[in-house]
Amino acid sequence: MAVVGRDGSLELLAAAMVRVRAGRGGLVMVRADPGFGVTTLLDAHQAAAQSAGLRTYRVPVLQSGLTTLSAGVPPWSEPAVVVIDDLHRADDPTLLALHLLAEELPGRALLVVAGRYRGVTPARFARLDRVGLGHDLPRLDEDAVEALLVEVCGGEPTERQRELAAGAGGNPWLLTRVADPDRAAAVTTWAAELAGADGVLLRWTALLAEAASVDTLAAVSGTAPQDVLAGVGRLSALGLVDQDAGLVRLRYPLLRRDLAVTSAGLRVSVARRLAEYGAAADTVLGQLAGAAMDAWTTKWLSRHADRLATRPTPEVLDVLSRAAAWLSPGDVRQPAIRAALAEALLWSGQLPQARRAATAGLAAPAPTPVRWRLRAVLAITALTKIDPAGAFAALEPERVDGHLPARLAVLHAHACMQAGDLAGMEQFTAQAGPAAAEDPLVALGVLNLRALSRMLAQDLAGAMELLDQAEALLEVAAYDPWEWLAARMLRAAVQDLRFEAAAWETVEQARPVALTLGGGWPAWLHTVAALIAYNTGRWDQAMAEIDAAMAMPDQYGMARALHGIAALILLHRGDACAARARLELAERTVSRGIAMFYEQLIVTARAALADLEGQARHAVELVRSVADGAVGFHRGHAVSTAGGWLVRIAVNSGDRELARRIVEEIRYRTTDTSRGQRGSLMFCQGMVDGDAELLLAAAHQFADAGSPLAAAFAGDHAALVLAAAGRPEDARSAHRVAASRFELVAAAGDIDRAAAALRAHGVRLGATGIRRRPKHGWASLTDAECRVAALVAQGLADREIAARLVVSVRTVHTHVSRILAKLGYSSRVEIVLGFQPRG
Repeated sequence: MAVVGRDGSLELLAAAMVRVRAGRGGLVMVRADPGFGVTTLLDAHQAAAQSAGLRTYRVPVLQSGLTTLSAGVPPWSEPAVVVIDDLHRADDPTLLALHLLAEELPGRALLVVAGRYRGVTPARFARLDRVGLGHDLPRLDEDAVEALLVEVCGGEPTERQRELAAGAGGNPWLLTRVADPDRAAAVTTWAAELAGADGVLLRWTALLAEAASVDTLAAVSGTAPQDVLAGVGRLSALGLVDQDAGLVRLRYPLLRRDLAVTSAGLRVSVARRLAEYGAAADTVLGQLAGAAMDAWTTKWLSRHADRLATRPTPEVLDVLSRAAAWLSPGDVRQPAIRAALAEALLWSGQLPQARRAATAGLAAPAPTPVRWRLRAVLAITALTKIDPAGAFAALEPERVDGHLPARLAVLHAHACMQAGDLAGMEQFTAQAGPAAAEDPLVALGVLNLRALSRMLAQDLAGAMELLDQAEALLEVAAYDPWEWLAARMLRAAVQDLRFEAAAWETVEQARPVALTLGGGWPAWLHTVAALIAYNTGRWDQAMAEIDAAMAMPDQYGMARALHGIAALILLHRGDACAARARLELAERTVSRGIAMFYEQLIVTARAALADLEGQARHAVELVRSVADGAVGFHRGHAVSTAGGWLVRIAVNSGDRELARRIVEEIRYRTTDTSRGQRGSLMFCQGMVDGDAELLLAAAHQFADAGSPLAAAFAGDHAALVLAAAGRPEDARSAHRVAASRFELVAAAGDIDRAAAALRAHGVRLGATGIRRRPKHGWASLTDAECRVAALVAQGLADREIAARLVVSVRTVHTHVSRILAKLGYSSRVEIVLGFQPRG
């Protein structure tokens, strides 16, 4: 095989041969880690010397260390090239002879090229390194790796071969093995020959985690820590392992993979020793995946399966499945392991398999606590599919005298919530409450359910306090994926109602778990995310969440709410036709389960469209349906969350009595003191009272809370009140601020509507209002575009600008594209160089 990636090394040796012909010899020490191709390089150099007509002599180093130099320097004819490989094995007489020879080489026509392992007893070669020319072979670079791969594979490598090559770390010998069908055996033999007596330690290291501590290696190998340290030092000198901060890892992932494969028979032994050492359960289980099942494994699983099931991995599912099949039907350990398997399948999102496993477990005799766990799996599977009737049916057999065990009562309360039976939810939450002090999982469920009740009652601060308690419990005493995700989703909803910027971060934390558990969770998550993005003016992001949800086979009743959010966004953007189309789609779907808590969204969107189209009576009828409690599961929640829209439509339609009734409902329900909630109440009260100062104060609260759209609406209504009071200049000033906020979120429909409403009050917006802009140049930029251009000129990236302006990254992309088009620029650099701030 040709020498690949060593052109520089061959050129260095060729230059040394030229000097030999001129009578100036020397010593070249080629150093490298095993597998880096020292022998191949020396062979190529010797062949080149022979082709150049020079005599060559090869000095072999026996395993004993003996060489032809052990008895002194032979009488070599000159000019000549002497090649010595594996010098790291040479005995002391050989090194002494080489020292003496090196002193004579500058005056002789003799080139000595010696290769050795870089890290093996380097102190023995320090003097030779000083008198000779040291040359280190590096790992192959990307181009050399690619060339060697093509040669080894006989053409374009497969994806699998490229993956293996990436684990070779640029080691030429390992790269030559990637196409070998018996690669694992070949790599293991190579490493074992290099490691010698430390080969067992190498195997233990490969079987453990990517990085293992010296103490863990000592426990697993049954060796004293000082002996492990000594062995690690030798393996490190060979370039096989790395040690950093007390952790040991194999240098090449490919070596670790192949050693682990050929050492699989040791995994149960490793697992047992790790368990005796007190290692974490998931660490022990990592060794059991794929290993043969035995009595010790099933006994260990029976003690740890419950905890492992809450965070299932493919390894957990593999071991639990094989253990359940291995145990005989009468074995006392089987029911608990079957229950853990059903839970692991549930938490990994395999709902049909979880249901089958739980049903099979209930078909056999099982202790009562295990039976309750299996019932819980069936109930949660139904709840995940938004099937409260199925959950009730799964729990009913465990009811005694109208009561359920505390954990099952919590699930019954969740099912009542999905069915819209809030009284039942409160009843079963109270039934489970006394057991919360003794059972952290029960406490967790009770906290979540009580937080939901507080949120519906608009006690957002109280809901957040309970969710904080649930989070603390999840961290220290209990973990349940269902309740964890419920707590995250409730927290995001509460944070959104409080206008807290952290709401989006909470959604992102919940997203991977929601997608894993499946069922109705992803649809709910997309709905909450779309609402948060809508409320903060990130409408492109909101539409993306809606599109993602609508692409799913089943929205689990959330389609109406999602279409409602989309319709509101389209109305803001001035596309009434598209909004109407969304509402027509919404009417073809039915809400169910938790989606009923969002039913006011679709009614609000319908009322907003009717109001826009001059159908005041219909708009007021729709608003009254919400105010009267005919929409959704909870009247107070529906009124409070849609309050701004409801009051605005009622005021616009002239029904101030209805508007006042809604405000009083909101005031009664609102106990929170967050800026968002204060702003909402001030906004609604200001609209009813026609109080411009209160409306402007509400706009300030909304702006501080990071809600530009709500701030724009409050400022816009203040402008109308000021105009009606005969204060045109103040009206124009308020309108300019509101219009700039509408522009920030690209609410073209709201901008046009606001300007038309103000003109209807006799306020002209000519030179002192929103000016007619030219189509090109800096003067053509809107206020929002000017703000974006200024931040681009400061060197901020789009994501940083989005965070600064509280808009979506896609909105910033749109603004930047428009800026470039209006200015005739082709890049952001031109914006930076040509930035012209408005005077």
